[in-house]
Amino acid sequence: MATRAEPKVEVKVFVDEENSRVVFAESGREFVDVLFGFLTLPLGTIVRLLGKEAQAGCLDELYKSVEGLPTRLFRTEACKMMLLSPINAAAKQCCQLKVRVDDTKHREVYVCADTSCCAHAEGAFSSVRGAVCKCGKAMFQLAGERLENDGSTRAAGAGDSDVGVFVKEDVKFIVTDDFHVAPASTSLMLSILEKFEVQDLSCLEQRTLQLSSDKMISLLKRSLTSKNPLTGHYFDLPIAPDDSVTYMLPENLHPQHENDDDHTLNNVKIKVLQTKDNSSVLYAEAGADFVDLLLGLLSIPLGIHSEKVWEVHIKRMCGQSLQ
Repeated sequence: MATRAEPKVEVKVFVDEENSRVVFAESGREFVDVLFGFLTLPLGTIVRLLGKEAQAGCLDELYKSVEGLPTRLFRTEACKMMLLSPINAAAKQCCQLKVRVDDTKHREVYVCADTSCCAHAEGAFSSVRGAVCKCGKAMFQLAGERLENDGSTRAAGAGDSDVGVFVKEDVKFIVTDDFHVAPASTSLMLSILEKFEVQDLSCLEQRTLQLSSDKMISLLKRSLTSKNPLTGHYFDLPIAPDDSVTYMLPENLHPQHENDDDHTLNNVKIKVLQTKDNSSVLYAEAGADFVDLLLGLLSIPLGIHSEKVWEVHIKRMCGQSLQ
């Protein structure tokens, strides 16, 4: 019986061999769809996919803490599971990607099995099996797939091979080494060549890469720890932690919106023990509100962070000083 070939996405890279760098890449929608799919991944999923070696700040230790805490300390077992395997709100779309990096299944909907439950009239449900209903009982009853707004369950773009998952049209894109994505154009290409002081395209080597799921996961890891993930992948450079660039991916793939500055963060109080010269914090005592906020980071999608929010949540909440 023939083995089914592993799906791969194709991307053409333009390489400056003399300076050992990828200047830019050219691709169709399939590669860009997977890149944009990175933004939908909850942070806890990213840590799990990278074998708890994401090296992005202290998220690895946060994830391991949830794993190590006894279930009795959580409100329900489902609360622990939703942090270790958080639901991707775009799981249905990500299942349609040619190359999948997330093994999360298309989410199912659970409701309270008690037909007399007071929450039935409100349409209460959860995508996490065993979550607590408003009536206090666990929701284990599978309600099945929820209908789309038009009453159908047809996958987006089904039957239309010219429409991508996140990208509408099958156009060519230019992806820079730091994952800035833009429609391909002569003016953009010339500006990139000028930036890197390249005389013309003939000075660059063109290589076509076939990227499997494992290689895309490697690119995801590099994007969290490096400003040059394409160069690192092409030249197989070692992946070194660098928490100063952990916000690079969402910043470049998800430009800041006008209302990003309108975010307000509620304050929580913690008690810290620090050295007399204020050079370091030894430990902190905190209540459930702070711990809930801290553990909740694992459920937040990568793309929700602008540079400002990413710094505040990841660096300050994990006890690292901001520059």
